Amino acid sequence: MMKRRMLAGGMAVVLSLMVMVSPALAVENTPADSTDKEVIEEPLTSETTPPEGETETGEETPVPPPDQDTQEPETPEAPATPEEPGGHHPRPVPAGGNRPAPGPCGLHGGVPGGTFQPETQLTRAQAAQILYRLLADPDSGTGDCGYTDVADSDWFAQPARALCALGIFDNGAFFRPNDVITRAEFVALLLRVNPQEGGTATFPDVPATHWAAQAIGAAAAQGWIGGYPDGTFRPENGLTRAEACAVLNRMLGRTGDSAQANKLMTLGLFADVPASHWAATTIAEAAVQHTPVDNGSGETWTGVDLTQMTFQAGVHQVDGQLYYVDRDGNLAVNQVVGAYTAGSDGALVQTATSYHLSYVPYISQIDNIYAWVGCEAVSTLMGLQAKGYATDVSVKYFLDNLPRHSSNPEKGFVGSPYVPDTSKRTRTTIYPAKLAEYSNSYCNGDVVCADFRGASITDLQRELLAGNCVVAYMTLWWEAPYYRYYNIEGTTQRLVSNNHAVLVYGYDPERGYLISDPYNYYNRGEVYQYWENAQTFEADLERAADRHGDPLTALQRSAPFQREKARSRIGSRAFV
Repeated sequence: MMKRRMLAGGMAVVLSLMVMVSPALAVENTPADSTDKEVIEEPLTSETTPPEGETETGEETPVPPPDQDTQEPETPEAPATPEEPGGHHPRPVPAGGNRPAPGPCGLHGGVPGGTFQPETQLTRAQAAQILYRLLADPDSGTGDCGYTDVADSDWFAQPARALCALGIFDNGAFFRPNDVITRAEFVALLLRVNPQEGGTATFPDVPATHWAAQAIGAAAAQGWIGGYPDGTFRPENGLTRAEACAVLNRMLGRTGDSAQANKLMTLGLFADVPASHWAATTIAEAAVQHTPVDNGSGETWTGVDLTQMTFQAGVHQVDGQLYYVDRDGNLAVNQVVGAYTAGSDGALVQTATSYHLSYVPYISQIDNIYAWVGCEAVSTLMGLQAKGYATDVSVKYFLDNLPRHSSNPEKGFVGSPYVPDTSKRTRTTIYPAKLAEYSNSYCNGDVVCADFRGASITDLQRELLAGNCVVAYMTLWWEAPYYRYYNIEGTTQRLVSNNHAVLVYGYDPERGYLISDPYNYYNRGEVYQYWENAQTFEADLERAADRHGDPLTALQRSAPFQREKARSRIGSRAFV
C-alpha cells in the first residue's frame, strides 16, 4: 500500500472527538532580515505540492451606596491583591431547616455556561441573586418595587424585587442591574441581611465620615473582611466575584473542603478556575451545594452529588485516579467507557488493553476535490462524522467555509486548502484552537472539539482508550521535520514545512495507533486506514517536539524531550 509514501504530514496535532485537532506548528522567532534563509530544503514530493499533471479545484460604573441611591457612582479600580480567605467566623445566616447550603456563588446569572469569571467585578444583579439565596425565607419578599429597568423576564427580577421589598436594596426608579457593586456597598448590603453590632473601621482609607464606615467596621470586627496587605480597604473599588465568595464564606463560617474542591476544579467544574487558582477552594465552597461537617481541624463535605454537576469533557486525573466526562459534561458512573469501566464514584478502572472506534467514515482530501493542503480540516471532519456530527456536510462545504486569515493560522486558514503556496512564504494551514472553534459550529451547541496542544503521549493514549479520536499533525512520510521561514502578521517565524494531519482513532500496545489518512494520492478511490506501530508514530512526535517544537513545547521543556513529561505536538481535542 506504499504506506511510507502516503503518510504525508508535518506535525502532530490532536483534535479529540471528543475529536482532537492539530497541534501548532513549530515556531521560532527570528530576525526579519533572515526571511530569505532556508535551513533545510523541502523535498520535491509533499502534500503542499500537487503531482505533475494534476489540476486544482475550489476557491479560495459602580453604584451609589444603598441609602444614597441618587449619588453619582465613581469608576472603580481593580484591586491589586485579592483578599485571602481566613479570619474568625461568625454565626451563619439561617438557610431554612437542615437542608444543604444553597451555594449562593454558584447561582450567579449572566455568566457564560461553564465559566465562573473569578476576576470579573460583581454586578448589582449578581449581588442581588447571591443575597436572595442567603435568605431563610426567600418568598417573604414579594412586594413590587418601582424599578423601571427590571422586566418580568429578567433572570434577576425576583431577587431584585424581593430584596427591595425587604428593605435590603432601596426602592427607586432604577435598579441598574449591570452596574458594578463596590466593596463598601456589598458589605453594607450583607449587614442588612445579617445585622451585626456596629464597629469602628480601622482602615486609613475609611474615615469615620464615610457613609459605610459603621458597616465596614462591624464586618471587620466579625472577621468578614480583612483589607489588603497595605492596610487599606479600598471601599470604592469594585468587588470581584472571587472576593465576594471569600467574604460570604467568612460570614457563613465556612472554610471549605480542599480535597473536594481540588477534585471538582480538576474535573473542570468551571473552565476558568483551575485547581491551582488562589480562590479554588473558596469558590467551590460558595458555589457547590453540600452539607458542611466540622471534623475538628477544618471542614469536610457530605451530600455532594457529582452526577448533578456539569464538568469539562474529557479524561481527567485527580490524585492519581482517572475520571471521564462525556460531551454533555456528565461524569461517567457505572458504565463502560472504551477500555475503561467507571465505578459508582466515577473512578475509571482499565478493563481492556486496547480500544478503537468501530467505524470512522473515510474522506479523501484528493479524490474529486484535490485539497492538497486541506488535511487538518478533512481529518477533523472524519472525526466529527465518526461521532455523529456534520454527517450531512460535504467535505467541500466544510473546506470552503473555514475561517480565513491573511497570514496567522491561529486566526484562520491561511491561503486556500486547494492551492499550495508556491512562494514558500505563506503558512497554508489552520491551527487547532480556531479549527476546533469552527468545528464546534457543526455540533448543535455541543463542545465537541477542543485545543489539545500541550498533551503528552500518555494523555493521547488515555483519550484513544476512552473512545475519542485525535487529529495529529505529523511529518510527511514520517520523515524528519523540514523548516522554512514564514511571515506571521509581520513576525518572521521558523516553522515546519513538511507537515500533514491524520485522524488517530485507536490504540493497541502491540499494534500501535489506528490511523485514517486523508492523503490517498497513490491509491485513489481507496480507503487509506491502517495501523502504525507505536515506535514510528511516537518517534515522529518526539522528533517534531525535539526540533524546535511548538511554543508550548519550548516553554514547558527545560531538558531533552521526555515522553511522559514534555509536551508532544499533539494540538487539540474534541469530545463526544
